[in-house]
Amino acid sequence: MKYPVLAAVLLLVSVVLLLFKKSRAAGFVCLAAGVGLGALKVRLSQWEDFLVRPFSSSAEPVTVTFEVGGSVKDFASFLATRNVVADAGNLCYFLSLFGADRRLAAGGYSLPPGASWQVARQLADAQAVFQQATIVPGAFPATPLGDEWSAEDQANALKDDSLYPEGLRAFLPTEPTARAAFLLPETYSLSARDPRELVKAASAAWWSRFGQFVTSADQAKRTAIIASLLQREAQVDAEYPKVAGVVENRLKKNMFLQIDASVVYAWALKGQKLTRVLYRHLDVDSPYNTYKHKGLPPGPICVPSSAAWAGAFEPEKNDFLYYVADGKGTHTFSKTEKEHLEAVQRYRALQK
Repeated sequence: MKYPVLAAVLLLVSVVLLLFKKSRAAGFVCLAAGVGLGALKVRLSQWEDFLVRPFSSSAEPVTVTFEVGGSVKDFASFLATRNVVADAGNLCYFLSLFGADRRLAAGGYSLPPGASWQVARQLADAQAVFQQATIVPGAFPATPLGDEWSAEDQANALKDDSLYPEGLRAFLPTEPTARAAFLLPETYSLSARDPRELVKAASAAWWSRFGQFVTSADQAKRTAIIASLLQREAQVDAEYPKVAGVVENRLKKNMFLQIDASVVYAWALKGQKLTRVLYRHLDVDSPYNTYKHKGLPPGPICVPSSAAWAGAFEPEKNDFLYYVADGKGTHTFSKTEKEHLEAVQRYRALQK
């Protein structure tokens, strides 16, 4: 070891006193007592982390990100690869000891390299220097930012014109639920965990990706509605342009769109969640019911993904008027009603 025995003992006592001072948790009282009595059994490398690894409060901090849905074990391994700590296993041990493994928030942290106990203590006490928040493709328009904020707070943020890129403002619809479609579903790093920050970041990302395709407010809203239908109807990104072609073809022929996803949304607005659309559900009294009302629904039925937007802006030119699930996660497309009914029968046979 690098230190004389006396220095090591003094350092160990200092560490224990520091840890005891910095934590009021009962578990740490037990740790201090256990160290004093020699009753706590830990790996040699953990003692080396206490005694050998130099304290580094003055070292250059390293900014790292704990991802949404990430595991503490993977995060500890990443910190070891960045030389923030010497041993990922030790860091996991101390994070668990401090209870930080259960409450570590997703976001960015600025950490100076140091002993595992020191870094774990910092993570237990620190607030993330930036927060992460995710908008999920297909999110309900009334609560597009998730369940962390109330529907009212989200609506107020969506109504605030100042949060959107200047170029987008002239094309935005007025309804908050329609504006939700213009938030690009991704994970964002925010300076504060605030719905306004998320709207600002997500609308800027949308405008950067699709602003070049927007020509008018009417076109923007129309495309948003179609993109939301694609998002809910197709499960495979590659089908979005083809389904968009079907939608455009049926609109040109003044046909009912007959999109099941619009019926599901109509029932959701009434507080009923459908997992399967049956014939009795098709009579729902709602302007979103495309089995009873021709043309597009009055607004988007969800937050479209980037791929759904791309499909809506550039629909495939085809002659298809119908599609039905094929039991493989994709669809069978048909040009005539006769072909479509045959495809429906094949699908129903698979369900038996």
